[in-house]
This record gives sequence, C-alpha cells and structure tokens, in this order.
Amino acid sequence: MERFNSFMERYFMPVAGKLAEQRHLKAIRDGIIAIMPLLIIGSIFLIISSPPVPSWAEYMKPYAPTLNIPVNATFGLLGLIAVFSIAYNLAKSYGMDGLSAGVLSIAAFFVATPMTEEGNIPLNLMGSEGLFIAIVLAIFTVEVYRLFERKNIIIRMPDGVPPSVWRAFTALIPGAVIVFIVWGVDVILKTSLDLSLHGVVAALLREPLQMVGGSFWGAMVAIILIHLLWSFGIHGISVVASIMAPIWYSLTDQNVAAHQAGEALPHVVGQPFMAIWWAVGGSGMALALTILFVWRARSKHLKGLGRGSIWASMFNISEPVIFGAPVVMNPLLVIPFILAPLAVGMITYFSMTLGFVGKPYVIVPWTTPPPFSGILTTGDWRGGVLMMINIFVAMAIYYPFFRLYDKQLLAEESETKSDETPEKMMKAK
Repeated sequence: MERFNSFMERYFMPVAGKLAEQRHLKAIRDGIIAIMPLLIIGSIFLIISSPPVPSWAEYMKPYAPTLNIPVNATFGLLGLIAVFSIAYNLAKSYGMDGLSAGVLSIAAFFVATPMTEEGNIPLNLMGSEGLFIAIVLAIFTVEVYRLFERKNIIIRMPDGVPPSVWRAFTALIPGAVIVFIVWGVDVILKTSLDLSLHGVVAALLREPLQMVGGSFWGAMVAIILIHLLWSFGIHGISVVASIMAPIWYSLTDQNVAAHQAGEALPHVVGQPFMAIWWAVGGSGMALALTILFVWRARSKHLKGLGRGSIWASMFNISEPVIFGAPVVMNPLLVIPFILAPLAVGMITYFSMTLGFVGKPYVIVPWTTPPPFSGILTTGDWRGGVLMMINIFVAMAIYYPFFRLYDKQLLAEESETKSDETPEKMMKAK
C-alpha cells in the first residue's frame, strides 16, 4: 500500500491537481453548472407531464404538449446558454469583462449555426447538439479577445466615459475579428466540403466523446477515477465532471427528447446516472457506511461520527464521512470506498439495460434523498426499489472492512482509556 501511495502521490496527484485548477476546464465546469437550475425546472415540468404512475400519466396526456413548452425552453437552450456562461467564466478568470466576452460568444455561435431552408434558427442546434461547438467557440472567443487586449489592439475611451460605453468600444475590434473568422471558416466549409462548423465539431468531438462517455466502460472508468481522487483528498467529481459533464448532459437531453417523442430511451449513462445512482449518500455510497457506523459501530469515534453525519448523508453530502472517518488515505476504507460504487454502478447499468428498471431521463437536485431520487430520475417505482437494494449491496461490501477498522479504533480507545487511569496518572507524576 505504501508503494501504491508513493506512486499516486508522485505521478497521479500532480496531474489531477493541475486538471482541477486548469482554467479552461474550470470555466467549462462552472458554465455547465450555471445551467443546472434551468434543467431542474424543466425536469419538474417533465415529471408533471408524464408522472411515474401510469394512471396519472394517462390523465396528463392531453396536457403534455403545453407542459412540454418549459421543457423545450430549458433543455432546448442548453448550448446557447452554455456558450455565454462558459465564455463569461473564462473571461472573468483572466480578469476580463465577462459580459462582453459572453455576448461575443453568442454572436459567434449564431454565425456558425446554419439556418433552415425557411431561414429560421434550428432549435435542435440550440440544445445539446450545439453544446460541444458552444464550448469550442466560447474558448476561442475569449482567447482571441484576450490576445487583442494583451497587444493593446482595442479602442481606448477617455476617462469619465461610462463603463457600459467603454466596454462596448473595447470589444469592437476583437469582436469584429472573431465574427469574421468564424464566418469565414463556415463559408469555406460550406463551399468546399458542404459542411457546417456544427457538423465538423459533431464529427470530430461530439459523436466520438458520446460514444466513449456514454458506454459502460466509460462510466466505470469515471467512477474509479472519481473515487481514487477522493481517496487522496481531492474532490473527485469536480475534476472528472469538468471534462465529462458536457457529454453526460448531452446524453440526458437525448433521453428527454426520446421520452417526449414516446420512443425508447437510448442511453443509461447520463447526468442522472453519474450524479445520483452510484452516489447515494454522496461519493462512495457514503450512506451505506454511515448506516453501519450508527447501527454496528462499537468505537466511540465511528458511533459519534455516524450519528452526527447520518442526516447529511441522507441528502447525499459525504464530506463529513470522507474526512471524519477518515476515508482519505485510509487503506481499510479506501478499498470498499472504490468497490461499493463500482459494484452499484454495474448492477444499476445492467438492470436498466435489461429493462428491469427504466432508464434515467429526469435531472433532480443532487441533494434529493433516496429512494425518491431513484423514482424521480427514472419515472419508475422500481427505481426506488433498486436504489434500496444498492444501499444493502454497498453495506455488504463495506461491512468486513468496517468491522476491522472499528476493532482497530476500539482497541486504540481502550488503550487510551487505560493510560488515563488514576494509578498510571499518579505514576506519571
């Protein structure tokens, strides 16, 4: 174990730390997170329009088209909102004007978007289909804008001019160049290859990444990486999600579209699967470990920690357990901390693939407690049953490791107590 820790600290952790702080990845992560409230609101209307109870769903069917308007207005604008939000966050990280960068990125996004034959904006490209080009154009816009500012190729206004005015003139030259470059590349692609920027980015980025990120093995690798990072005290989901979140949201949007069309859902892996199903109680299926602390622990430390953190775990907050037990750098708990969510992820994936439980398509707040999160994300009461089964499976995986650690702590507490007896204290004096 010492060799493994040494290897991880020397080679893996520096890379993970740099990824966690990488400016562009943080901007993508923060930009995607900014969309979450809209997607949760859209999911609420999605649940209302097609509730998990068949009789209710039949009753709501005549109202579904009207109720789907907010769904389309939230999920359907995923790419458009992301291009602004990512550019805004990236520009702010450079100390630049985030608003101007966000506006210019929206302009670039629309310039790159091919119109329909009727001359209208294709709404499908405003949603998840446009998410990856939104990321590319947001980064491109900010970096070009930044280059012009560094080279001082901007219009300077006299002192005393209102900020709203000088911001507009500062963005004028770089904005014109950004729009011209995006337009020029798009025209060249259309005339020479009969392609659009959206089509090129889809072929080079979106489709390959979705194929990998939406696969069983892609999900399992992500789960392992998340928990390896947590095992060394780094917020694993933040690091991995900064790269994978666009893929997961895009896959979820495809499930939403299929659900609205009455078609079979194409994907198991998506934002609900990666945010909820293997993280009941937080990363590492922490609720299962917390229940064991409360129910079976004999050491004062684990018993007290369990009682103090059980309610946080019910709402998927795992930090009290991860840092309080601790799980971090603790060989006895790190092993089940990785194995439990991995086993639960496999059980959930194959249960959904084989049709035992509905596939997830609804985004709920990550603090939604079990088993309600299982029912709501799938629209299937069996999702709640599967989630409870997963908790028991995780408890079974944790139990032998927990017992060893609890005995170890109990022995240490007994030794400490014996050292504090009056006789030994008198001898110490």
